[in-house]
Amino acid sequence: MSAFEFSPAALRRIRTERGLGQRRLARNIGRTHSNVSGYECGRSAPSLVTLAAIADALDASMDDFMVRADRVAASA
Repeated sequence: MSAFEFSPAALRRIRTERGLGQRRLARNIGRTHSNVSGYECGRSAPSLVTLAAIADALDASMDDFMVRADRVAASA
């Protein structure tokens, strides 16, 4: 069974594709700009509740923000 983890790059890509800035997304999900920046830079990862809010705000699936952990390790 593969493990999955949050992908900061996917969040940035989907957010920009939807035309939202970090501050706007932060407002929409009840978090700060600093939180969203941290998620996108990989300094922190959102909780499942926050990830669900992000997915709703960006009209995406939570799966869209996940990547197999072995692929992350291979690209590092």
